[in-house]
Amino acid sequence: MFLKILILVCLGLLSLPIIKYFKRKIIIIKSSIFLKLRHYSNFKKDIKRQKTLAYIDKANQESEKNDKLFLMKRKLKGLNDPNFDLFYDEEKVLHQERLKFKSKSKWNGILYFADKKGNIYYISRDGKKIYKNNF
Repeated sequence: MFLKILILVCLGLLSLPIIKYFKRKIIIIKSSIFLKLRHYSNFKKDIKRQKTLAYIDKANQESEKNDKLFLMKRKLKGLNDPNFDLFYDEEKVLHQERLKFKSKSKWNGILYFADKKGNIYYISRDGKKIYKNNF
């Protein structure tokens, strides 16, 4: 009986390194599978992020195109009609041009006039001319 126990203990001690070896192999295989899955997941996230960024870029380009078209339409309308109200900063040059060529231009709801000397003024509610130095 003692001999059987001794043999079992010896077999157990001998099989311990073998068990450790296989345990390490299993851990290595599991971790490599886990890393592959994580890499695949990150890859899918990157692809999704790139698609989203591409969509945003396309939308921004379309928006810029629409903004330019909108401003061009306003410019054409503003060139023909000096009473057309301009208020965007991009239209400041157009406002100056209208004052030069048509001698009047509406900016932010105020109708400005230019006299022959090049002075710019608007008429107040009281009917007085108020000259603007910097415009």
